[in-house]
Amino acid sequence: MAKRKYYSASEQLEAMTSQWADNKTIMIIGGVGLNKAVDIRKEIEQKIKEDGYNLPRNAIVPMKYVIDYFKIDINYLKKLASLERGN
Repeated sequence: MAKRKYYSASEQLEAMTSQWADNKTIMIIGGVGLNKAVDIRKEIEQKIKEDGYNLPRNAIVPMKYVIDYFKIDINYLKKLASLERGN
């Protein structure tokens, strides 16, 4: 069994700087493997379609939906990232 990679707050914030999220980005933000990231992306795609929006065809979703899915407190992550840098 492979050891799971945990990402720092700084790494997660860096991943969130893009407008769009692919499977790899979801893996970093959610701390999940590829199969789970694909499932999450598909759930988010379904939610977006239910909201009446269309998506590009290249397996990406808006970052806003990923942040909402994981209920991420960005201000808290910023505080943790600041502690990581020693500020």
